[in-house]
Amino acid sequence: MVSIAPDYLLDILEDDNADFTLALIQRVNLRALARYKDVFITGSRGTTKTYVAVGSKLIDGVLWPGEEMRYFGPSLKQTSKLAAAAFEQIKKNYPILASYWRVVSIAEDHFMLRTEFGSTLTIATMRGDNAHAVLCEEVGQEEQPKFDHEAFRNIVLPGIRKRHMVNKLPDEKHIDCKKQYITSASTQQNDAYQYRLDTIDEMVSGGSAFAVDYPFQVAVLSGIRTVAWVNDLRKTLTPDEQARELDSHYTGSSSNPVIPDNILTESKKLNVMETHHCGDPEAIYVVAYDVSYEDGQKNAKCALAVEKFTPQKSAMKQGQYLKQLVYVEDRRPVEHMKQAQYLKRKWFDYCMDGGGGTYIVIDGWQYGKSVVEDLMKDLKDGLPPLCCYEHQAYTDLELAGSLPVIYPIKAGGQGVKDPDSDILRYAMLEFEHGNVQILTTDVDKGVEAYKRHNRIKDDSDRARIAIPYLKTKELCGQISNLKRDVSGAGEKEKRMSLHINRDMWSATKYGLRFAQILEYKIQRESARKESSWAKKIEQYTSHYVAPAVRRLAAAQSRVLGYRGGRIK
Repeated sequence: MVSIAPDYLLDILEDDNADFTLALIQRVNLRALARYKDVFITGSRGTTKTYVAVGSKLIDGVLWPGEEMRYFGPSLKQTSKLAAAAFEQIKKNYPILASYWRVVSIAEDHFMLRTEFGSTLTIATMRGDNAHAVLCEEVGQEEQPKFDHEAFRNIVLPGIRKRHMVNKLPDEKHIDCKKQYITSASTQQNDAYQYRLDTIDEMVSGGSAFAVDYPFQVAVLSGIRTVAWVNDLRKTLTPDEQARELDSHYTGSSSNPVIPDNILTESKKLNVMETHHCGDPEAIYVVAYDVSYEDGQKNAKCALAVEKFTPQKSAMKQGQYLKQLVYVEDRRPVEHMKQAQYLKRKWFDYCMDGGGGTYIVIDGWQYGKSVVEDLMKDLKDGLPPLCCYEHQAYTDLELAGSLPVIYPIKAGGQGVKDPDSDILRYAMLEFEHGNVQILTTDVDKGVEAYKRHNRIKDDSDRARIAIPYLKTKELCGQISNLKRDVSGAGEKEKRMSLHINRDMWSATKYGLRFAQILEYKIQRESARKESSWAKKIEQYTSHYVAPAVRRLAAAQSRVLGYRGGRIK
């Protein structure tokens, strides 16, 4: 009965001076770890998952003499510290339980507990090992150090094969070969997500398996953490990190992704961001901007993506641009006039020779229309007023001397100027063909590369330099949260988790849309040149070649005596 409800045993063993007693979610986790062979627990930060999991192994080792258990995590150093800290807390809360165990080995990268009855809890990754069970800590961890799934599959799992024996016979009451995982949520491309799905499938089919996902509200309602703690943590986490580590949502798409992970990773080729025009006269800069409302509904932000287009020289890609995302950021929405002033300043940063080769692409619907109208006014900033590209719209608002550099994008379903399906299809193809490059998400590498390029010696500006690289990492999270969905009008993108916005991805797509327009313009001009040459060729052919061909045909007819019909 104790093995079925280990929390009752801990209630009996709890010390009068314990720091805390068990909460409901801790009891649920303890029972799941005791009752089932395969367990996958996805919980938010701060729910003491490690403390509970280590406690369950200590109980197993006491109740089942000779139980050999392995503890595996992202790194030996990290896992050793977590296990040692959890054991120290258990010693204070349940000293009688801890008294059965003694620390055999403790070091920076090693930790081992043993009972006098032969049970062990060891952090080890030896090939050919033998154990009854394995407990996996932070199996979904994606930041460095990452969980080593290859070592886990090839070294750890094959060693989980021992059976508990009584009088040389298998103990039918013992659960052999336990594989149990505790983690925060990850992207759906992580191998941990597949482990979770396998556990759910086994649970649904009636096997010895249990899976649970719970968000931060559980920790707050259980009294483990406070709302103030959650609010403080939110300030340091990006939206996709909040979705995974607080809300326990697995982000990203395991099928039909907009941009597959391998292609997205391959596109991270830029180490040096750009805050101004590079000086190359062939380079075209586009400041793409996704507009948000002043009141910031649904936590949406204004996003800005600066893309540099340079002509590609290879014969295969003649007439196509290399699109490089050289800067990206987002900001909270403000009044539309302030957005226009901010956007024009950014546009001027990337201008060269009067601004003729730098453009603004902006969401032209609803609130964005007001920003476009403000951009066309004289903002008293010492810069010429702006107007729409090729004077295609808002011609009644144009001022004298305006530069035609604004492209108000009108994205939507079929029948609009910029159909969503066309924009998405072009963006996917350009990433797939290697025509799009983005900044690296290795922040330290990017910052150091930028400092070397600009000969910056001190670290006083390091935080500002890091922003575009951090935001590129967030952009990749937004992309990974999207999947392709087929609709009547074509393909469209769908968010897997509604907690994650896509404003920076939208701005990136707007910039790519303008590249498509420029490339189409090049193709049209090329076609006109070809048609003028075609007339000359046709004229030459009709006057000179055709008579020669007729004379040759007549000569062959005389030689062969062929008058038509079937040749015998």
